[in-house]
Amino acid sequence: MAKAKKQKGDGSVAAPGGATVLHQKLCLSIDMENQLIYGYTEIKVLLAENDTFALHADNMTIRSILVDGETVEFDYSPHWKNECDQPNWSSISCLKTAADAACSMYTSSLNREAVPNLIVSSERSVKSITEQQLDENSGKHEESSGRLEEHGGKPVQTSDAPVVNGCNGSAVEEEKEKENEEENGNENEKGKQNGNETETEKVKNIKVVHIDYILEKAETGIHFVGNVLHSSNQIKRAHCWFPCIDSATQRCPFDLEFTVSTDFIAVSNGDLLYQVLSKEDPSKKTYVYKLNTPVSAQWISLVVGPLEVVSDSNDISVSHICLSPALSKLQNTVAFFHDAYSCYEDYLAAPFPLGLYKQIFLPSEMTVLPTSLGASMCIFSSEILHDEKVIDQIIGTRTKLAYALAKQWFGIYTSAEEPSDEWLLDGLAGFLTEIFIKDYLGSNEARYRRFKANCTVCEYDVNGATALSSPAASSDLYGTQTIGSYGKVRSLKAVAVLQMLEKQMGPDSFRKILQVIVAPNRASRTLSTKEFRHLANKVGNLERPFLKEFFPRWVESCGCPVMRLGISYSKKRNMIELAVSRGCTAKPRPDSDSHINGDTREGDAGWPGMMSVRVHETDGPYDHPVLPMAGEALQVVEIPCHSKLAAKRVWKSKKNTKVDGSDDNIDASTQENRTSIDSPLLWIRVDPEMEYLAEIHFHQPIQMWINQLEKDKDVISQSQAISVLEKLPQLSVAVINALNNFLNDTKAFWRVRIEAAFALAVTASEATDLAGLLHLVKFYKSRRFDADIGMPRPNDFHDIPEYFVLEAIPRAVALVRSSDKNSPKEAIEFILQLLKYNDNNGNIYSDVYWLSAMVQAIGELEFGQQVCMDAYYLVNFMPGYNGVLTVSCIRTLAQIARRVSSSICLDRICELIAPFRNMDKPWKVRVEASRVLISLELHHKGLDAALLLFLKYVDEEKSLRGATKLSVHVLRICQASIDAHTSCQINLTTLIGLLHLLAGTKAYNNVFLRHYVFCILQVSAGRSPTLFGVPKVVTPKDTSSDQHTKADSSILQPSKPQEPSTSTPSVREVLPASGPAKDADNISNCSERRNVVKIRVKLTASSSKASDADHRGHSHGGRNENEAGPCSSMSVDAPMVGLTNEPLNVSNHNIEEQNSCHDRESRMSASISNAKLMDMHEISKELQCTADSRLDALPSDQFSPAINPLEILDKPGSQIDGISTSYDVNQAPESVNGVETKERKKKDKKDKKRKRDEKRDKKDDPEYLEKKRLKKEKKRMEKESARKQLEGRGTPEQQKTVKPSGSQEVLPARPPYTVRSAEPAPSQSVEPAPVRSSEPQISSKETNVDTGRTAAKPRIKIRVKPLQRKPEGS
Repeated sequence: MAKAKKQKGDGSVAAPGGATVLHQKLCLSIDMENQLIYGYTEIKVLLAENDTFALHADNMTIRSILVDGETVEFDYSPHWKNECDQPNWSSISCLKTAADAACSMYTSSLNREAVPNLIVSSERSVKSITEQQLDENSGKHEESSGRLEEHGGKPVQTSDAPVVNGCNGSAVEEEKEKENEEENGNENEKGKQNGNETETEKVKNIKVVHIDYILEKAETGIHFVGNVLHSSNQIKRAHCWFPCIDSATQRCPFDLEFTVSTDFIAVSNGDLLYQVLSKEDPSKKTYVYKLNTPVSAQWISLVVGPLEVVSDSNDISVSHICLSPALSKLQNTVAFFHDAYSCYEDYLAAPFPLGLYKQIFLPSEMTVLPTSLGASMCIFSSEILHDEKVIDQIIGTRTKLAYALAKQWFGIYTSAEEPSDEWLLDGLAGFLTEIFIKDYLGSNEARYRRFKANCTVCEYDVNGATALSSPAASSDLYGTQTIGSYGKVRSLKAVAVLQMLEKQMGPDSFRKILQVIVAPNRASRTLSTKEFRHLANKVGNLERPFLKEFFPRWVESCGCPVMRLGISYSKKRNMIELAVSRGCTAKPRPDSDSHINGDTREGDAGWPGMMSVRVHETDGPYDHPVLPMAGEALQVVEIPCHSKLAAKRVWKSKKNTKVDGSDDNIDASTQENRTSIDSPLLWIRVDPEMEYLAEIHFHQPIQMWINQLEKDKDVISQSQAISVLEKLPQLSVAVINALNNFLNDTKAFWRVRIEAAFALAVTASEATDLAGLLHLVKFYKSRRFDADIGMPRPNDFHDIPEYFVLEAIPRAVALVRSSDKNSPKEAIEFILQLLKYNDNNGNIYSDVYWLSAMVQAIGELEFGQQVCMDAYYLVNFMPGYNGVLTVSCIRTLAQIARRVSSSICLDRICELIAPFRNMDKPWKVRVEASRVLISLELHHKGLDAALLLFLKYVDEEKSLRGATKLSVHVLRICQASIDAHTSCQINLTTLIGLLHLLAGTKAYNNVFLRHYVFCILQVSAGRSPTLFGVPKVVTPKDTSSDQHTKADSSILQPSKPQEPSTSTPSVREVLPASGPAKDADNISNCSERRNVVKIRVKLTASSSKASDADHRGHSHGGRNENEAGPCSSMSVDAPMVGLTNEPLNVSNHNIEEQNSCHDRESRMSASISNAKLMDMHEISKELQCTADSRLDALPSDQFSPAINPLEILDKPGSQIDGISTSYDVNQAPESVNGVETKERKKKDKKDKKRKRDEKRDKKDDPEYLEKKRLKKEKKRMEKESARKQLEGRGTPEQQKTVKPSGSQEVLPARPPYTVRSAEPAPSQSVEPAPVRSSEPQISSKETNVDTGRTAAKPRIKIRVKPLQRKPEGS
């Protein structure tokens, strides 16, 4: 049993310099006019054996340091001065050398910043504890009094302030004396037990360090912007505004005092004890805060300015603070906040632990991040504030505020024990946020968000950078793993992993674990992955073997399971056969182990757990937990059906029917509806409750997807059905009608209705007569147009869900394309009409986002120049709320300019947009104009010119957040435009400029800008935008070695497959995905494309000739172009490695071809193969499912006049008749091991028993008896013909010809190829086909063998035993 690690009650951990911080006091006097900060800090530390300890301090001037009241020597080397020394870039010659130089510089900077740079030396004191306290208190009182007299005079008590004994901070001093006396008493008790020597040693090691410093024009950590001063919790930047041990593992209580002008308010962490005025200078006021909860230095925050404070009106300890212009928006925005506050307290059964919670909203140009967390406070960008007339911001704003409050519980109050445990706190905060979303925004919103988040994780969790708790992905990255797209993916994955645990243990048990973690009486305020695992076992009642598999697989490694599934229904057995292929999203890395790269190889344990399959039958839904997450890569699972079918109807032939019973006048949808009578299945879902984080590709007939969309009320099920239906290669009327009906269903969830609208736009084409476009326009006009005059009515947004759906219709219409790739005329006129006649008079809500959506829709249109000029007239840089409409106009104008750049001068467009970069424009408009101009420069002059313009704009941008946004935009366009196979896209001068920016002071002051510039250089060289996998010491001298070719060149985008063989279709062609679209990937987890051995197996006669067309269409492993639906072939990836005569054994194939579904219009086959190498190499397995749901896709000669396909599908023998094939290269058949032979015999025995049962059931079937008679007659004729041939050729000893199929026997010698066939299948016609035979066909067209590696030419030797006819009398 994993036991929780015992920790100290205060959560303090020894610092790198050998000191443990017990308490810290920070006193600052702030001069806003001159942007100066005078301050001192007092740190009580517990030293180790030596007398020297180290602190972090930067960007400041240290005036003096006292230890126990005595001046000591110190060594101070600021990092920011070292950053100004630009290195020499003479060795840079190409993209890879620049990327290596960036790696070396970035990692060395992070290493240097992690090392304490203020070294303090002190002598051991032998004073008694009482003398030490007296000297300490008197020294501090004198220092603080003198400093406050110098910068603001002595403080005096205000009329509304409590009595504090007439001096500043005396109340805090008295409390500290009491604490020291208590500690003294505890130490004396321990001293009595352990001896006087131990007591003296502890007294010696406790020191009080007093540091006096000045901060001039601070540019990082804390920022002066106008008349506002605020801090930011950037990584490793707390020591840039006060000396401390800037480490997440160092936690202690804080006392905070800030002296500011009386015109300003100082807001900081903890509870405000009192405010006092200066006696000599009444223009100064001191705010005193106390934070009793131990926290690390990065969570200390400060905001000073002319702030407006609004107390929450719902009797909770929350204050909302902003500047005066945003006061009205603030009151409307935070009206809901008591719901989130009380929701968390009720769920955790504990009050808010950090006292008074404060929310500060500052203008966007002042902040570094949209959200800057601090202990008991949080600084937000004021752009999330909104008034009561705005609808679109409500959900996003409430989610952000709720998440910041959850981080106070998990992340600050309860912190991570080690950097590798930060994922756990991040995930718990996200989990708590989703509890609020579910309770107050609805379960549909919560489930939809979780489903989309899981899809995102599966799409991007492809390498070790997204592993949650591995040291290489957390501790070794210095906190940069939380920045950018990888940080978002890690956060989403952390929540998903915790939700999986909740599903396993139940919501009540998981809630108890969270209550235990935040309980006030808990000894430690830190949490580790090991302790959480212990709680999951003790409180959650999860078994240790499960946890032992769960945490290493989901937490310590990367990758998500990929499940590809196809079904086959047996009507006779009333059984569903589910064919499963298991894979992994992580890309294999040959230089790392399986736990890091997540590559699932043969023998891997896989993922623990059992996935559920929900079968919706005519009698209702049934859950079957039968799909294991771990196991063989290829598997068939049988699921019984509970519903019973009525007696089969006999279809009478009509006048206009074909010989096979089909009707020319009935379309495919009618056929599917008719044949659905023969099956009790309505639709099937895999993992319906999202119990596992997995990428699921499920294939079922189209009619079942339509049933799922129309009848299933779960939003995830509806979204999955829409995703599959919109990707169908050919659409029927039933599919378009189903999407349209769902769009018109007002009871459906509005987000899924929007998906249906975009699906209709995607499916609109000339082949469907633009039916999707007509449905979209008709839907909009039925809601928003006046039927009498045919014009839009004035806006009315009282129905919020309907507002969101109608807002998305113009954007969906703009995506419709005609056959010439242009927008249809109807779509262009419709959108321009909406924008021209928009009328918001009488509407209580703002239409700024409504207009913004219409303007963006114009940017998606494809039209000619004459319409473009009309768009210019409409897109007239209209002003609007928060610059939202202006931003949309700028973006749309740039999109139009790029599309018609051949007829319009881009310089003219740039001249129109450039004035919006002026400083008098709103911050959001200014940044958007810069981004658009960079994009136009990329389109007009290339990537190098765009990067040069980016360097210019970053240098001109004054706000830190604006520079960060520009760098993110450039990183995205680099990811989209860089081609790894081309070079010299970026000039050397541009690379040098980027490196100068990376090493400069601007990047040091903004850690996010620095990280994104580093990522830009990595992406330019074809590498991943992350520090993961980068060695800690990178020397540019080694850039010419071969290690560049081995570097991971993956960019944070959907993974791309290896180039497929010409004879092997891609997975997207073979098996359409039912979830979010991804680039086609290969099921085989080989790191390189191997030689492929393809085996085609002909069905037995009982499978009917309906599959002949499939065999002909896939004889070369390619895709049949005449086929409407997705198709596949079966392949065995066989790596040809080693010697030329290396044996290859493909044994015990157990190839089972299952006609998937119950009609000829919706047909799927699942083929399973196993390939084994005799040299114990990695086994490559592959399953591919095919489906054809269209009647017109089948060739006209597919159905035999003598065989009814409906009748054949009723026979179970036609669905699971297997042919055991042994394919051996340079090896005798005796190599098959006894276990496989035993299993094969056991399976054959079961098949024989099943066939006997079938024959017994069919004894009364006249048609079956007739077929049996014809079969016997044909066999007799074949034997007679063979006997006559033998009589005319001579004696058996002279015969060396091949015997008819089914009687082949293998020589005991060592042939290159050995083929063993099952019993022959009788043909359905008297005349045998010259090419097709009943045994497996191995031809040179289907077997791709590397002739360079094959030593001898393969030969097949067959010994034929002649047939001897018995005398007629015997």
